Amino acid sequence: MKSKIRPILKREYLARVLTKGFWLSTALFPMLIGASLILPAVMASKSSHGKGFYKVVDTVGDFFPIMEDSARATDADREVVRPPLLNQSMNGRTLDVVRRDLNDESEAGKIRGYLVITAAAIRDGKMTLFARNPSSALSDPGIQRLIRESTMKYRLLHSGVSRSQVDAAIGRVSLEVEKATNDPKKKQNGVSALLMSFSLVFLIYMSLIFYGIYVLRGVLEEKSNRIVEIVVSSVKPFELMMGKILGIGAVGLTQMTIWLVSAVVLTSPQILAAMSVSRDVIPPISGMSLAFLPIFFVLGFFLFATIYAAIGSMFNSEEDAQQMVQVAQLFVAMPMFVLIPVMQDPSGRLATTLSMIPFFSPTIMYLRIAVQTPPAWQIATSIAIMIGTILLMTWLSAKIYRVGILMYGKKPTIPEVVRWLRYT
Repeated sequence: MKSKIRPILKREYLARVLTKGFWLSTALFPMLIGASLILPAVMASKSSHGKGFYKVVDTVGDFFPIMEDSARATDADREVVRPPLLNQSMNGRTLDVVRRDLNDESEAGKIRGYLVITAAAIRDGKMTLFARNPSSALSDPGIQRLIRESTMKYRLLHSGVSRSQVDAAIGRVSLEVEKATNDPKKKQNGVSALLMSFSLVFLIYMSLIFYGIYVLRGVLEEKSNRIVEIVVSSVKPFELMMGKILGIGAVGLTQMTIWLVSAVVLTSPQILAAMSVSRDVIPPISGMSLAFLPIFFVLGFFLFATIYAAIGSMFNSEEDAQQMVQVAQLFVAMPMFVLIPVMQDPSGRLATTLSMIPFFSPTIMYLRIAVQTPPAWQIATSIAIMIGTILLMTWLSAKIYRVGILMYGKKPTIPEVVRWLRYT
């Protein structure tokens, strides 16, 4: 007897790809990601955090020139943007009068705040920055580092150290982390590699949740519309479920392919420009990471799709299934809570054990491959366990599906589901 999986797969795929919702979500997702990266920077540049200047009340007389010199030196390397400064002279006024005037200017929005420099503050290292928005000043590393460096330079200069020695002593020190290996092909920047690895793992995580819900809603839709009562008369429940999972999985791969191709096309000018300056600025992606990305995505999708399909066949609405959905999502989300320990020790006992648990393997084992490739036997064992679990879950889900798709009315209990599994 000819299998009906292929026509069902085609129906599920075309029914979703040819909708406006699919193309809308495909277009909106990268736009939202781009907006989430660009808007905070734009808003920060237009907020009070990035506008205005600080006034410096220099009661010792020779502190402000040193502070100005430190600000110019840091502006040159652009590591941290320093706010503009303006020297506030006393003009024969007392410090209390000057402070009252500066408080008025701050409240009126004319300045961001002011700093009072006294001999005691320099000696004790206890500076006070009076800011219009204290929370903004606390989150601004530019002004904080400027005050610390200027105070250090002032102390050294007044201790008899030459200016050239001071500049050499407090010069910026950059730290880069690279992989310890004698193979040039394996050398990579630690921070960029870590960020890229996390991004790929997060892509798998979001895909498992998003497309798993797709499967759930597809099953619930057929139950609510009673379509399945007609279809199941000519198609085996197992074929119906597998066709649906394969079709929705193909939709997911299509959408991810569009996103990746669009990302490459849109960012290729920037990538080429960056490569012309330095290849080190390009986040490294190992061949192993690229090779295993579709493998763990597909295996993870099939594993959780069978679970979501079984949940959908048990209940009549998404609201009824919500509690069980949360349990399934918990298995997807749990590995995200241990990503940092796994990144820190990808070959440790915790990482190795979790990567062998099939529900955690799609994210944990893939993260291990991206950060520090484990032995081949561990990767093969993890994949074999996942395939075996998928076959088992498919068999169990098909038995639930066979009975559940035709059950309406009250929510099933755990004992009832167990009885369904006993049916042939």
